[in-house]
Amino acid sequence: MNQSSAPSPGKGNRRAYQNIMENLVHKEIHRQLKRLPQKLAEYIDVVEVATYALNRVPPLYASSERGKERQEEKGVLDLKQQINIAVRQAIAAVQRDPLRSSTPLVPAQYAQYEIAETCLRDLEKLLRDSYLIESDAPDMDWDTLKIIVAKALKKAATQGIVHRRIEDVITEWEYQTYVPPVFDWQDPHYKF
Repeated sequence: MNQSSAPSPGKGNRRAYQNIMENLVHKEIHRQLKRLPQKLAEYIDVVEVATYALNRVPPLYASSERGKERQEEKGVLDLKQQINIAVRQAIAAVQRDPLRSSTPLVPAQYAQYEIAETCLRDLEKLLRDSYLIESDAPDMDWDTLKIIVAKALKKAATQGIVHRRIEDVITEWEYQTYVPPVFDWQDPHYKF
């Protein structure tokens, strides 16, 4: 279940909002799946059922605890039947084609985590290739990052080590970010 809590635009604003309908739909999905034979329920993708159902019911957003209570009340009292029907249709639709495969969406935070992990591996490789990390040092992870980088910086500073690979990385970065100057005839250097 994705309980979206997104910060509101504006500097320093820590308010969040969420679609209460997601909670109500997930409760209904689990209620209906309990009634199905266990073998059948195992093959039903809850995410696909939720997506199908949520696209057929109105959203109920809230940004406060009081608003959340009101939206839950509205959903239970006014939209219970609509939620029930949407979930039943969703289960039937997903159940119809159990061999259908899809490529799931990856939440943004997982994609960012993968990028961060790749950067961590690249940093470790650069420091090892530059002999700034001892060969018997443990693999770099988020817990050891600070101490390993601190030791590598100390070693580089005390020994005056600047490995060729580090020079290459810096040169490559500078080349990619280099913006040639634009000379304009209105430039004061060209005026008499």
